[in-house]
Amino acid sequence: MNEGEYQRRISYRLLLTTLWATLLLLAVQAIGGWANQSLTLLAESLHTLIDGFSTVLSLVAVTSPQRQMGREVWGHGRAEVAGTLILCAFLGFTGVSLMFIALRQVFSGFTGGAIPFPVAIDPAVLRFTAAMVILNVALGIYASYQARSLSSQALKLNTRHFLADAWLSIVMVGVLLAIWQGQRWLDPVFALVLLPLVGRSLWRVLNEQLPMLLRPTAIAPEAISHIATQVEGVTRCTRIRSRGMVGRQVWVEIHLVLHPEFVESAETIGEQIDAQLRQRYGPLRTQVWVESARPYQDAFSEPGMPNYLPPSPGNGGGDWA
Repeated sequence: MNEGEYQRRISYRLLLTTLWATLLLLAVQAIGGWANQSLTLLAESLHTLIDGFSTVLSLVAVTSPQRQMGREVWGHGRAEVAGTLILCAFLGFTGVSLMFIALRQVFSGFTGGAIPFPVAIDPAVLRFTAAMVILNVALGIYASYQARSLSSQALKLNTRHFLADAWLSIVMVGVLLAIWQGQRWLDPVFALVLLPLVGRSLWRVLNEQLPMLLRPTAIAPEAISHIATQVEGVTRCTRIRSRGMVGRQVWVEIHLVLHPEFVESAETIGEQIDAQLRQRYGPLRTQVWVESARPYQDAFSEPGMPNYLPPSPGNGGGDWA
């Protein structure tokens, strides 16, 4: 197993563990919030749902380099688009509903209505929620440390998103403790604080992590062709494809036509092109197809089958997920 595969496997295991811990916390918050009529728990469960969505996106980014022929950068296919739309619709409907309920409870508290704050926090729910929050924060800190050592962009983005909202979970535990002590008015008030932050959290995920699955062309083919043809021995560069986002992760596929005298140096030429592309555009993964320029070849004849240079540390096999 090479180093890149090892790093990808460790990242995958960390993200999968994080996903299971997030789903468990989501179940505790959703079920506990419904059973205890706690708007705070229900509002925080929306944040946890976004954390789970963020982890799923990172898992897709980590596992997709294993797909053949560079189709690791799928783009916004039907699954990604449908999942994002469903999540946005669910968060919008649930968030607005919880906001109206919270506002009604606050208004009822000011006007002296009967049972304005029906919340009743069960001590078992409080203890279990606190334990799960501590576990998730500790796991997020550990994953953040591993992300730096593994140089995994997907893991970095996921842990950065999670830790950015970790303080909300810690404050939520304190609010639940105060509600358990009798300060029930904090339940709708804190829910009103949490709900606007749900939209901010979702926007951060869509803006930072969803681009990891972008389909549009990342680098202009003319720019790649210009760089490739500057390398000695390359006569033409054709059928150029690039996907991803420059500065984060890009996959490039190119077909090179080499002068017959340089065919034996195809691997070295591929390494040179990959190095120049990395120097200019940052992290990327390059796949190179090579064929020899035939003397006296007719312009309309079919060229021979190209040779394929598989990704390697020299020609683009570095990890970027």
